[in-house]
Amino acid sequence: MKLAPYCSVVLLTGLSVSFTSCKTKNPEQPVAQPPVPPAQYGQPGQPPVPGAPGVPGAPLPADQTGGRFGYTGAAGAPGVPAPAPGTTPTAPAPGMRDVRDISSAPAVKPPVEEKPTPPPAPSTPSTSEMPYANAVPGNPLVVTLPGSHASLGQISVEKYDSAGNPTGEPLKRGTQVQIPDPNNPGKKIYFKVP
Repeated sequence: MKLAPYCSVVLLTGLSVSFTSCKTKNPEQPVAQPPVPPAQYGQPGQPPVPGAPGVPGAPLPADQTGGRFGYTGAAGAPGVPAPAPGTTPTAPAPGMRDVRDISSAPAVKPPVEEKPTPPPAPSTPSTSEMPYANAVPGNPLVVTLPGSHASLGQISVEKYDSAGNPTGEPLKRGTQVQIPDPNNPGKKIYFKVP
């Protein structure tokens, strides 16, 4: 089977499609739209008058005082009754200030938030301050505490191995021990083995 005639047909078809689909000679012209007029102040359809009140940059007439948009502050805010002619406006309510007196108002600093001081960490007493426990005659694995902690009774000072099992031997003499105080939760009792 000869492929030469088929190749030439496919080539001619591809070329004809590419030439007819490309429009490089006559690109589409964009649709003309009317220009958008610039924004205007005043009545719609009327050009702004240079130097007229209300035109940006124009000076205010001598008989008109006030800030932007002609606000003088004499009429008050919307919803607030205007003061009677010839009287001075009343002072603002407590906690409020008059916006016209913004420069004369004292600078108010926001309150500084005080952080609560954490309770001091319980410090371990030094070795010289740590009391020795009292030995129990006939039982080397227990001791009693002196002073106010004597009411706790006998306390074990038995050694434990790495697996947590008791060895049957007492701790060495002078070993520092700390235990939780059952009468004061969160506090510790410190003593040395006799």
